[in-house]
Amino acid sequence: MHAQAVARALAPPPRRFTVTTHRKPDGDAAGSMIAMARILQGLGHDVRMWHVEGPGLPPDLAWLLEDGEEVMSGPVPDAAERALVSVDAATSHRVSDDDPATLGTPIINIDHHHDDPAWGDINLIDGSASSTAELVVRVADALGAPIDARIALPLYVGLVTDTGRFSYSSTGPEAHRVAARLVDAGVDPGEVYRRVYEGIPLGDLRLAGRAIAGARSELGGRLVVAVITRADMEASGGSDSDGVAEALRSARGVLVSAVIREVADGEWRVAARASGDAVDVSAIAAAEGGGGHRAAAGFTSHRSPDQIIDLIRAGMAAQGA
Repeated sequence: MHAQAVARALAPPPRRFTVTTHRKPDGDAAGSMIAMARILQGLGHDVRMWHVEGPGLPPDLAWLLEDGEEVMSGPVPDAAERALVSVDAATSHRVSDDDPATLGTPIINIDHHHDDPAWGDINLIDGSASSTAELVVRVADALGAPIDARIALPLYVGLVTDTGRFSYSSTGPEAHRVAARLVDAGVDPGEVYRRVYEGIPLGDLRLAGRAIAGARSELGGRLVVAVITRADMEASGGSDSDGVAEALRSARGVLVSAVIREVADGEWRVAARASGDAVDVSAIAAAEGGGGHRAAAGFTSHRSPDQIIDLIRAGMAAQGA
C-alpha cells in the first residue's frame, strides 16, 4: 500500500487517533510516534500517544517530549471513537499484550520491518526503507502536512539511530535526502548526536569496558559475543549496554556481534548486530520470538548464555556464514 492510501485514512478532519509504537522503544519508535502525533495534531485531529510500558518514555528518549506532551498507558476511555496508528511495530504483540483494537479501530500500521505480516487493517510496510521515520515523512508529504522543526527533530532521531548513524546497509539515497530535509527544517545534527550518543553515565562506560574486555571470539572471529551478568552491572554501577554490540561489530573480521545481558534469574536479553550483508540477524532473533532489522535485532531467551551462543552460531551457519 502506498502512503497516499494511508493519507486518505488519516485525512478527514476532525478525527480522534491513538498513536503508539512497540514496547522497549528505540529512537525510531519513539521519534516516529511523537512526529506522527504532531503531524496529526497539526491537521486538527484529537491525538493521544499511548505506550504499553507507559506512562511516559524511557529517560534516554523522554527529552523528545515537549512540555505538556504525555504518553499514556492503561485503558483508553474513548477508544471506540478512535483510530489506532501504530508505527515501527512489526507485530501486534509488540504493541500490547491485549488486542490492539481495544486502543482504536481501524488499525493503521506504518512499519519498515521486512517481516511485518501486515497485521493492521491499513498497512504501509516497506522493508527497503531505512527507518519508519522515513515512512512517516512519506505520509506527511501525502497529507500535504508541513514538516517544521518540532516534527523534524524526532524524525531525525529515528533516522540517525535506525541507520546506525548512516552506517547500515539499509541506508540508501532516500535516507540522506530525508536527513537533508530535516536539517533544512531546523535540526542541529551536532546537538542530536550529543543528546543521543554522549552524556553517558560513567557506570555505563565501566560496564561497557568490562563487557568488551571479556568478549569471546567465535567462528574464527566472525562472531564476537559479550555476556553481561547482574554481578557485572553491580560491580560497574552501570545498567545500559546498548553501545557494546555496536562497538564489538566494528572489530576486524566480525560478521555478527552479540551482547547477552542478564535481566532476571534465567532470563537473558540479547542484542545482535551484523556487519555487512552476509547475515540477517533478524532471522536469528525470530527463531527465539524476537525481531528487528537485517543489521540490528534482539530477543529474550531463557536458554543459558552458552546455548544462546550455539543458537547464534547455528543461525549463522544456516545462512552460509
